[in-house]
Amino acid sequence: MVQNDELRQAFAQRLKAALKNAGQESWGAGVYLRDVAGVSDKAASKWLNGETMPGRANMLTIANHLGVRVEWLQYGEGSPSGSNVKDNNVITADFAGRGRLKDGEISIPQYNIRGAMGHGQVPADYIETVRHLTLHESHLIGRGISFSKVENLAVITGWGQSMEGTINDGDPVIIDRGVHSFMGDGVYVFTWDNLLYIKRLQKHSPTQFDMISDNEKHKDQIICVSDVQIHGRVLLVWNARKL
Repeated sequence: MVQNDELRQAFAQRLKAALKNAGQESWGAGVYLRDVAGVSDKAASKWLNGETMPGRANMLTIANHLGVRVEWLQYGEGSPSGSNVKDNNVITADFAGRGRLKDGEISIPQYNIRGAMGHGQVPADYIETVRHLTLHESHLIGRGISFSKVENLAVITGWGQSMEGTINDGDPVIIDRGVHSFMGDGVYVFTWDNLLYIKRLQKHSPTQFDMISDNEKHKDQIICVSDVQIHGRVLLVWNARKL
């Protein structure tokens, strides 16, 4: 029994490490696992707490989504990095593929945070439009874009209409996950009232923000600074328009 407890706790630690490396914050880990594996919140919570372990099918699904070897995730065998292939033939990213590449290129991974515009509610079947982005660092520097460090860059996908014109439905968005506090007027990824948003924030008073929707059809709101948890700042929107 003790050994089983130790195995489950060791699995939970590996799972949390893989989630962190995949860019998934601990506050959203349970929801992420629930959506990926199609299980209840309670089941996902038990995995994270080391109370139970997923069955083989769910273990493989989770490993594929996190880009780790299933043998490492389940048993701790070998190294975490690998090239598991999903049933849909999508090859997951290797941890080593993140960060700086050759000749000034930057590899920016998908961040498993489903940034919600509008009412902050993202459907479980919502599909990320970009899973990985490689570009030259000079592209960012040339546009006057600064960031905390390369490893904090990530791609998420916005949705909805409240930021239309700036961030359209399905637009890939590059964020700096190293920003966790208000750094001046700008567009941030943040949680407010237990919901996730990508919105423009401006300082209204020492204790309040203006939460601004760039689409004039949506009303702005005044919210308390103390109620806001910032997860990152939007640096660049990759608008794709049909010609």
